[in-house]
Amino acid sequence: MTYSDANSYESNLIRGIDETRPWDLLEVIRRYCKKTDTLLDIWCWTAFKTIQIADCVKAISGIEPNKKMRQKAIENIENSDIWNITITDWKAEEIPFDDNSFDIVTCMVAPHVTKEVHRILKKWGYAILEKIGDRDKFDLKKEFDTSWEALRWQFCEFWPWERLKKYEEEFRKLFSLVSTSNGFWNTFYSIEWIKILLEQTPSIKDYNEERDSWALESVQKKYMTDKWIKLTQNRHLIIAQK
Repeated sequence: MTYSDANSYESNLIRGIDETRPWDLLEVIRRYCKKTDTLLDIWCWTAFKTIQIADCVKAISGIEPNKKMRQKAIENIENSDIWNITITDWKAEEIPFDDNSFDIVTCMVAPHVTKEVHRILKKWGYAILEKIGDRDKFDLKKEFDTSWEALRWQFCEFWPWERLKKYEEEFRKLFSLVSTSNGFWNTFYSIEWIKILLEQTPSIKDYNEERDSWALESVQKKYMTDKWIKLTQNRHLIIAQK
């Protein structure tokens, strides 16, 4: 998953107004952290989530390959009273740390490589990941396709829950304990917010506001409520112990 600029990533315009989520990811992470732990956040984006767990551990390393995101992350850290976070320019496919380096590895709605996560974790360490589900905003995405020969929506290659099963199989091959959860909740967006979401994220391949205006009109007709447009979000939560 990618965002085209750092400001959009932090904006509430993309996030909308949520109903109750099935879990609070930051609270989940905090439950597994100790003050003596070292933590790696893979694709830390602008670090605005990472900063919120800094008081739970001894030190945090964040890797962020996107230059604009990384610069914004450094700016956010400098403007906070946090001193124990460092940001590195690197990719999730080849993490620049030795084997068995971290007590906790997090990945918050970002790409990861399971073997690399396992490699850098200490024995008995925990990996905590939240991934976009294959049926995330499916009610929105399906409006952009008129035939099964030309699917444009993100994760269209997966059957329902196939993406979660794939992750579970990967982690069970390497980790001693693995638990997964599949969560859904509703989020309300204005049509302007949805346009920003489609422009700044890969939800719909080759999205063009003018060309896809018919799909946006359909979304408004079908899903508009007195609280704006209601869409269903889907996330996978993976917790694995080495």
